[in-house]
Amino acid sequence: MLKGEKKRKNLSNSKIILKIAEVALSSVITIIVATYFFSIPLGFILMFLTKEASSLIASKVKVLMIFFAIDFWFPLRINLGTLFIILLLIYLTCLIASWKLEVPFHKAILNPKLFFKNWLTSMPLISSALLIALIFLQNIQESHGIPTGSIQFQNPYEALFSLAYSPIIEEIGFRISFIGVISMLYCLNSIKRFSFSKTSILKILSLAFLFPDKTKQIIGINNIKENGWIKGIKLGEWIIIILTSIVFGLAHYLAGSGWEIGKVSSASLAGLIFSLVYIRYGIHAPILLHWFFNYYSYVYDLAVEKQFLTLTTSTLISEFTLILGILTIGFFIIEFIVKSLQFISFRKIP
Repeated sequence: MLKGEKKRKNLSNSKIILKIAEVALSSVITIIVATYFFSIPLGFILMFLTKEASSLIASKVKVLMIFFAIDFWFPLRINLGTLFIILLLIYLTCLIASWKLEVPFHKAILNPKLFFKNWLTSMPLISSALLIALIFLQNIQESHGIPTGSIQFQNPYEALFSLAYSPIIEEIGFRISFIGVISMLYCLNSIKRFSFSKTSILKILSLAFLFPDKTKQIIGINNIKENGWIKGIKLGEWIIIILTSIVFGLAHYLAGSGWEIGKVSSASLAGLIFSLVYIRYGIHAPILLHWFFNYYSYVYDLAVEKQFLTLTTSTLISEFTLILGILTIGFFIIEFIVKSLQFISFRKIP
C-alpha cells in the first residue's frame, strides 16, 4: 500500500516538474520572440534618430538582386533610408506571417508538442541550436589553424544596413530561386495525371515556390509534415539542397570581403539548415533565420554601443539564446538515441 502511494506521489511530482519545465521553456521562447519584434523599431531608431547616420540614409544606392547565384544591378538609384524601411517592413511581414501560419503562435506556444508546427515557436530553438553548432565548428577549425575571418565595415550604420539587406538577396539568390524552381517542377510533374485548369496549375506552381511542403500536402504526395524529413524530401531535392549550400559557403570565401577558408564549412552548414526550413515552413523561414544571424545579432550590440540599451539587456538575450541552444541540441541527441534504441530493439524481434 505504501509502495503504491509512493509511486503515485513520485509520478505526481514528475508531472509537476515537467509542467514547470514546459512553462519555463514557453516563457523563454516568448521573451526571445518579443525581442525579434522589438528589433524592428530598434533598427529604425538607430538609423533615423542618430546624427551619425544622417548622411548615410540620405545617400542614393543602386539596388542589387541575386538570382541563381548571379548578381543583377538595377540601374535605378534609390534613397538608402527608404530602402532600409522597406527591408524592415519585409522582416515585420515575415514575423507576422510566421505568427499566423499553420498552427498560430499563441496556440503553439501553450503546447510543446506543437512547437515545430509554427515557425515562430520553432525559430528560437533552431536558430539557437545552429548558433551553438556554428560556434563549435568554428572553434574546432580555428584551433587547427583554419581561420574564419570577418567582414570590416567603414561605420556601424553601414554594417546595420548591409546586415539587413544581405539576408533577403542571398536567400533569394542562393536558395529560394534554385530550390523553389525545383519544387515547382517536381509538383508540376506530380499533377500531370490530374486534370487541373490552367488557373489551378498556376496557383499550385506559385504555392510550390512559396511553400514547398504545404503544396506537397495539398496535391497528396510525400511531404515532411506527414512523412518525415527522409521520405518527405526527394533525392533530387537533397542534391540541390547540398549543392546550393556548398555554393553558398564558397561564395562567402570567394567574394573577397574578409571571410577566410573556414567560412566555407560554417556557411555551408548554415545554408543546409536554411534550405531545410524553407522547404518545411516556407519562403519566410530561411529569410528570418538568416536575418537572425545578421541583422538581429548585430542590432542589439549596436544599441548598447550607442547607449540606447544597457549591456545587461544584450547579455540576457545572448545568454537566453545560448542556453536554449544547448538544451535544444541536448534534446535532439536524446531523441536520436531513444529512436535508435527503439529501431535496434524492433530489428531484434523475430
